[in-house]
Amino acid sequence: MAAASGARLRPRERLHTAAEFRRVFRQGLRLDGPLFLLLAARNRSERGRLGLVAGKRLGSAAQRNRMKRLLREGFRRNKPHGGYDLVIVPKAGLAERGFAEVERELRERLRRLAVRRAAARRRPGAAADD
Repeated sequence: MAAASGARLRPRERLHTAAEFRRVFRQGLRLDGPLFLLLAARNRSERGRLGLVAGKRLGSAAQRNRMKRLLREGFRRNKPHGGYDLVIVPKAGLAERGFAEVERELRERLRRLAVRRAAARRRPGAAADD
């Protein structure tokens, strides 16, 4: 799962400030699944950005770090099209799952996000910026 040189997640592809996280939590579309909760809010750029939130109740630091590594790599390989800020909140047990399962779940959440965005664009008078 190690990223090749140059294939890592760049600083511009990450959420950095508490205000950025707060905005996604307040305005973002929630897409829940068995392994994690994904929140997505439009941003002003055409680049997707990622933020991860893993509280201590999820396990040891090693387990939380594994969860974050799996999610970062899944995001890196499946970056959403269009400018979305994503916050992912892992659920208990994600650390014991394999990368393929985590990536499959992330792809499904991103697919649902694209479907909701397309549906919002088709509705007259609806905002496409969920």
